[in-house]
Amino acid sequence: MSRDALAQSLRRLSIRLLELNAWCDRDRQLIEEGEFRTRPDASWFKISPGEPWPAIETPVEIQFETVIPKNWAGSLVHGRFQLGGEALLFMNGRPMGGLNSLHQEYPLLSEAKGGETLRFQAQVVPHGLFGTPVPQPRLDLACILVPEEDARALYRDLATALDAAGYLARKSRVALAEALLGAIHRAFRETILPRNDTEEYLARIAVVSENQPADDFYGNEERPGSLWERWKFRSPSGSLTTQQRSRLREVRTAFAAELAQLRDRFPPEGQAWLTGHAHLDLAWLWPLEETRRKARRTFYSVVGLMERYPELRFNQSSAQVYAWIEHDDPALFREIQGLVRNGQWDIVGGMWVEPDGNLPCGESWVRQLLFGQRYFQSRFAQGATVAWLPDSFGFNGNLPQLLLSAGIPNFFTHKLTWNERNPFPYDLYWWEGIDGSRVLAHSFSNPDNGYNARLTALELGETWRRFRGKAHHDATLLAFGYGDGGGGPTEEMLERFRRFRDFPGMPNLRMDRVVEYYKTIAAQSLPVWVGEKYLEYHRATFTTQGKVKLLHRQLEHALVEAESAAVLAALQRQMAYPEAPFRRLWEILLLNEFHDILPGSSIHTVYETAHRQLAAALDECSSIRDRAISSGKGNQEPESAKDLEGLIWNLQMDDRPLLAEIAADPQEPTRRIIAGEKEVVTQQLEGGRLLIWADEVLVPGLGALPLRSVPGEPGAMLSGIQTDSTDLETEKLRIRVNGDGTLASLFDKDCGREVLAGRGNQLWLFTDIPRQFDAWDIDASYAEEGIELCCDTAPECIETGPLRGAIRVRHRHEQIEITQDYRLSRGSGFLEIRTRVRWHGRRQFLRALFPLEIRTHETWAETAFGAVARSNHRNTPWDEARFEMPMHRWADVSEPNYGVSLLNIGKYGYNVNGSVLGISLLRSPIYPDPYADEGDHEFVYGIYPHRGTWRNGTVQAARRLHSPLRFAAGRDDAKVQSSLFRLHGDTVELAALKKAEDSEDILLRFYEPHGNRARTTIEMAVRVRNAWLVTILEQSAQPLAVEDERRIELSFRPFQVISLKLEIAR
Repeated sequence: MSRDALAQSLRRLSIRLLELNAWCDRDRQLIEEGEFRTRPDASWFKISPGEPWPAIETPVEIQFETVIPKNWAGSLVHGRFQLGGEALLFMNGRPMGGLNSLHQEYPLLSEAKGGETLRFQAQVVPHGLFGTPVPQPRLDLACILVPEEDARALYRDLATALDAAGYLARKSRVALAEALLGAIHRAFRETILPRNDTEEYLARIAVVSENQPADDFYGNEERPGSLWERWKFRSPSGSLTTQQRSRLREVRTAFAAELAQLRDRFPPEGQAWLTGHAHLDLAWLWPLEETRRKARRTFYSVVGLMERYPELRFNQSSAQVYAWIEHDDPALFREIQGLVRNGQWDIVGGMWVEPDGNLPCGESWVRQLLFGQRYFQSRFAQGATVAWLPDSFGFNGNLPQLLLSAGIPNFFTHKLTWNERNPFPYDLYWWEGIDGSRVLAHSFSNPDNGYNARLTALELGETWRRFRGKAHHDATLLAFGYGDGGGGPTEEMLERFRRFRDFPGMPNLRMDRVVEYYKTIAAQSLPVWVGEKYLEYHRATFTTQGKVKLLHRQLEHALVEAESAAVLAALQRQMAYPEAPFRRLWEILLLNEFHDILPGSSIHTVYETAHRQLAAALDECSSIRDRAISSGKGNQEPESAKDLEGLIWNLQMDDRPLLAEIAADPQEPTRRIIAGEKEVVTQQLEGGRLLIWADEVLVPGLGALPLRSVPGEPGAMLSGIQTDSTDLETEKLRIRVNGDGTLASLFDKDCGREVLAGRGNQLWLFTDIPRQFDAWDIDASYAEEGIELCCDTAPECIETGPLRGAIRVRHRHEQIEITQDYRLSRGSGFLEIRTRVRWHGRRQFLRALFPLEIRTHETWAETAFGAVARSNHRNTPWDEARFEMPMHRWADVSEPNYGVSLLNIGKYGYNVNGSVLGISLLRSPIYPDPYADEGDHEFVYGIYPHRGTWRNGTVQAARRLHSPLRFAAGRDDAKVQSSLFRLHGDTVELAALKKAEDSEDILLRFYEPHGNRARTTIEMAVRVRNAWLVTILEQSAQPLAVEDERRIELSFRPFQVISLKLEIAR
């Protein structure tokens, strides 16, 4: 058969299939009237099918009732509903499932008695699955029906086979395609359908042709309702005869026999392990509160399907979703617990949400896993063993280590198949992290619907064909079910599974829990991917929605600081550790790390909520921290400095030089300020702040230094920092500012070296219209259309004194105003660029560029608990694809003996091309938030030159930038004034100091930041009874030796994370 002949045969049979579908309902009864109200305390309005809603609110309630006809006794009864949006349907008080464009029909009664009254209630939102508003929602359809079960079964048999034949024909597997078409043709030839009643026939054809199910594969544009006359036909009233039903069963039997013969001639090829899911985005094109409704709708639908299809296995990640269900619908939650126990419902993920894979810091990842796994263990007596992250936009290189420590040896994603230039080389492999840890990783490539498969022949066949891991394993995973907006699997998908699972020439299908798939893999011979998994797509997610990114970074640091302060206060018996508030605050942060919130790809309403939540959490964290470090005399700074007394706190592990800001009234009498036993140098700042500094005075790590004022003339005087309108100089750095606002020079006096190879801090504004995914993407060609911004006024000196100087430059372009202060401080080697932007206009992209006098072939950037090296050239397609990269607090380019780090607070996107280092500052896309980042912004970035490579102080400088010294007014001798914990030996970083989860013990977490092997000793000012190495879940304790109850030795692999639990003698 020629290709054209095959196509014609497929077309002809698809029309026959449409005709058969017209007889899939035996009888139907419309519900003629219902009631509508906008809220529980509102009045009910009458509403009939075809009528618009009386009002548009979110959500609304619709109710209606009907009586089962007497002649339906003994019949299976279904309901079909189109209510004007997404809905949760109840019948006689029992939840049935979610209603949407893809889930419209539910079984109501397995055997009607006749005469029963069915009462329906629905909570409806006037939006589609993907948040699209329904402009004029109507009650389109509400009916009950008796399905024609034999016709439905044959329809599904033939639809599945026709789908397979079409796919096989397109893949030039002509012999099998022809054989299937022949079998289908013979089945139709033997099928008897009533065509002798014109009105009944037209009525049925009209109904089915105007309401094509979303799962059909071949439609028919020749619809009677599309004609000039606008034909309207009466409702169907007839049904098949007993003889016709019997014939349908005979045809099914004969067709099954033909398929069995074809299986002998064309055995199944390959294997796919199926898992149902709904990939419910916690926020995206809808707000968080709608997700809670989506979750209930989806989960009730799944529970109902499992009752009818016990073979269904459904996976769901995200402890946050389960926590919502536990709160909102305890009965549904108990049902899910039972389904988990019997193995039908699969717990995956192990995290609080499915977070962005690049932007959260290491401690955020720990808490994602800690909160997620411990929730699953406490509610379901099991944790996840597969990290399920199908849709996150790339993955940091330290994730394997953290997954293994959380008891998760397996990893799944689909997103890497989205690479726009270089196909990711593996789909079954070991993923080795930057510390050497490995997890077993898998992905699949479904070319049609990605991780939301419908189980069509194309999806099944092509997913197997594209599976490169078949050289090592005989099966691929495939997830199915409508997702992103929820919904999940459908009855049609499960009927396809039953027919396709052993189909001629197609992959064998198996349904099971996801972890069972991983257990079957012989992993010894698999290839290895080392380091980060960079997604060649969605690069703008490092920059879009800068406000939420800044709040996120600030809250990450504030939480860790507040926990440390609370532990120190608790050890001194000054304050009870606020465990419940910390849990609530961490949950706010973790929720907002979801992979469509933190990356900037959600609607405006989502960010209104995120800004409010994160800002409130930041304020509460600061309050807890200040209460912890304050004395019993109160936690407020004094109104004046004449009786200044208090403590300067260092909430980091290492001792650090005294350079801090405190409150001080410039109108108060002259006074001397003493830190410890040494007088400090001061400089009055704007806003009632005082900058203090003392040479060779260190504030102890995790400790405090007393501060007091005494009357008299200050004795500690220094010459001022050299400052004028264009030049600024300290003992370490000297800068010169051009008239256009850029840096003419940045000179490192310690090293006698010019840092810049051209004008530094060039501000460029680019036209930013990617070819698709407005909020997500930056096109590689973005730099072809941009302008450099220049000052509209001359630079001016705005701050001068013995401790700090600053030069201000201003830029204006149309409605954009940018004010930048170049700041240098005594004792600091960091050039701070404090930036305020009034950001107006759309589809623009702001970047700052620094040409550097550095010759190197790689750049390093901070990632979660470590750092990652990348090329800074464009030699290969892989290099070219990394034209925008993620960082955390710093990025660096270095020669062996000298380098330059770019530090920032709240920015994540950067690039390096040769010796030009750039940072991405702001974007203004219009979809899905038309007003993304519109308004005022304040942020900090700057340049940190250094001897050697980034390992020589960059991590410490970036940490100190985010965590300044804190002043607590009042004096209390009981307060700790020296370090409770000290480190001796090689450099490691403190990640967390907190109370242990299940005891009064103390948990310290460290990581090796430089990629070195390290040995260090932790020395404690408190006595330690016992110490254990624990996982990040604070489990699997391994005892450690404690010398003299005060010292513990630790050894680290490169980038290793170690969690240490201490029992303190009290």
